[in-house]
Amino acid sequence: MQQRLVIPRLSVMMFMQFFVWGAWYATAGLALSKYGLSSIIGTAYSVGAIASIIAPFFLGMIVDRFFASEQVMGLLHCVGGLLLWVVGKQVEAGSGTTLLWILFLYMLCYMPTLALSNNVAFHHIADAAKTFPMIRVFGTIGWIVAGILIGQLGYSDSSVIFYISAIASVLQGVFSFTLPHTPAPAKGKPLSARDLLCLDALYMLKDRSYCIFIVCSMLICIPLAAYYSFASPFLEAAGFANVGIVMTIGQMSEIAFMLLIPFFFSVSA
Repeated sequence: MQQRLVIPRLSVMMFMQFFVWGAWYATAGLALSKYGLSSIIGTAYSVGAIASIIAPFFLGMIVDRFFASEQVMGLLHCVGGLLLWVVGKQVEAGSGTTLLWILFLYMLCYMPTLALSNNVAFHHIADAAKTFPMIRVFGTIGWIVAGILIGQLGYSDSSVIFYISAIASVLQGVFSFTLPHTPAPAKGKPLSARDLLCLDALYMLKDRSYCIFIVCSMLICIPLAAYYSFASPFLEAAGFANVGIVMTIGQMSEIAFMLLIPFFFSVSA
């Protein structure tokens, strides 16, 4: 692949990565309430957090040592698309318990792709501080486009959001196999108990800047979890039309701050 085509393809990767997530995640609470499943909204959103904790302990260790990142990402998105389709069917059937288990399996597939997409991007760009924000911003644009599409089509409270996301996930999976080869970053490195227990990550907490970053990330995710779980049902109850579009306002402001990252890096250097 010619170097001049790498950045546009990585940008498309980011766009699709967050389109898949944004198509269903922002208004899933509203959709669940419309199908009589409002009692499981909190649990449905919690399984993603649980999956993001569990997945690195087995999938991350395997990918880092044996497989190319773009190939694993492609496989996970294809399998995830099939699981999301089943989620839509379970929502329509009102089968809460089965839905939660299938959604948990899906999030086990999706959450690692966030790190994998970053790994693919960082591996193929030279000046990450300047270039990565320009690539990553297309992920935010993808989320916004998904929300506007869902809102304009009138699917904010419909199970159709899962089918749209499922199709997008399979497309992202197929596209991932065409991305630049990204070899396993820890290929040949022996697996130790230190790796399994993530002690290197815990050791980094001794760094003041890293520790502040982790603490701030944890604190901001507390209101964020409540926001995504119940904002869409609240907006609908408050009389807002096209809830999917309204839910993209936060991401619209995010674009400006993300594009300012290279500037702040240069100032702090």
